[in-house]
Parts: sequence; structure tokens; C-alpha cells
Amino acid sequence: MSYLRQRLPAYMVPSAIVPLDALPQTPNHKVDLNALPAAEQRPGPRHGAPRDGLERELADLWARLLNRDEVGVHEDVFDLDANSMHVMRLVAHVRTAYGTALPAEDVFEYPTVALLAARLREAMDAEDGGA
Repeated sequence: MSYLRQRLPAYMVPSAIVPLDALPQTPNHKVDLNALPAAEQRPGPRHGAPRDGLERELADLWARLLNRDEVGVHEDVFDLDANSMHVMRLVAHVRTAYGTALPAEDVFEYPTVALLAARLREAMDAEDGGA
């Protein structure tokens, strides 16, 4: 996956790759999408629990936006099917809740709760220092 992440935009990198000997086919020789195996979801070290209030709030917000029980601080939200509409809702919430203008590009550049929380802290500190 690292090869793909280096060469493709985040939204084009698949969240999982399932090797198959052959694609299942219908009697008409088309790909039988219903017969494809589901990608295995493996919990792992990427999940991680929030370490502070900001990470907790961002993780909870992403979980609500993505209709999930939880989002780990090291999970790439785009691997969890986040899209540009989710990003815009998150940006609007951050502006309302923290009074900080977070560019949507930052969410794409910092796609985990941990990375985005660190970036948001930098932005808030810069605004406080500039005032």
C-alpha cells in the first residue's frame, strides 16, 4: 500500500486489497459482484484511543460523520470512507467549536485524528500568538 500512497491521491488508494485466483462470473460472463469476498477488517495498532480532549472530540465527530461506533486516532479517515462532504462538515464544526479556520486541504493532508489534532493545535496556537 505504501507504493500506492506515494503515487496516488488519498481518495484513490484502496482501503484493502483482496487477492483472488479469478474474478467470480455470472452465467453471462460478467463479474459477479455479489460473489466477491468481503475485505477482512483487522483491528490493529492503528486504532488507538484518544489521548486528550481534542483528540476525543475529533474522534467522536468523525465517528458521527461516518456513522461508526468509534474512530481510532491513527486510522486514516479516508480508509473509513470519508469524502469531501464529510470534510466540509468537519471544517464547519471546527470553525464553530474552536473559532479556528481549518482549511479543508489540511484534513486531506492530515487524515488521522492524531495528525489533525496536532495540526489544529498549531493553528490555534498561531492564532493566539498572533493576537
